[in-house]
Amino acid sequence: MNSIQTALNSPRFNRLMLWFGVAVLAAGALALVVVILGGSKGSNANPSPGFHPTLPAKQIPLTNHSGVRIRTYEQLDPQVHSTIQKFIGTIVARRNIPASWSIVSPSLKQGYTEAQWDHANNLPVVPYPGVDTQHINFYLDYASTKEILLEVGLSGIKGKTTSRPTTFQLGLVPVGSGAHARWLVDYWMPRWTPPLPT
Repeated sequence: MNSIQTALNSPRFNRLMLWFGVAVLAAGALALVVVILGGSKGSNANPSPGFHPTLPAKQIPLTNHSGVRIRTYEQLDPQVHSTIQKFIGTIVARRNIPASWSIVSPSLKQGYTEAQWDHANNLPVVPYPGVDTQHINFYLDYASTKEILLEVGLSGIKGKTTSRPTTFQLGLVPVGSGAHARWLVDYWMPRWTPPLPT
């Protein structure tokens, strides 16, 4: 046991271990450089001949019929107000769920048929049972021609729910074109922030 301990503590052994560690580190660094710069075998870094890059469509601020930029919830079109109220009063409140089918965007209800949507237990909309639909707070984050994003403060009807007041983010997107264009709900998620320590 003493001879092993003496060998491990010897300066020669420590120098050998140091050089071995440096060699392993250098080999790892070299392998990383080869992987990063060398690319993968058989792959072509150039795009295919038919590829044409396009930038996302420019976000244009939403304006009303008079050309005034919309900056508050109250300035939004009455159809948008109606859609939001119906969304919260049906699918969020989990009452009369079939009525929500027509106001939800195709991407949010993707994978469901109308019959499945009416009777599903795991809908992709966070519920808030017992919501007081008469006392909802709205704040417009932004409104463009491509998307409207709101913060929605919900609370429950006193004595009818145990849900605590919660702020949600609600997004709407335009679906259809021309006279058939409508704003439909495309996003609904609670906006939760951790409580600050007291």
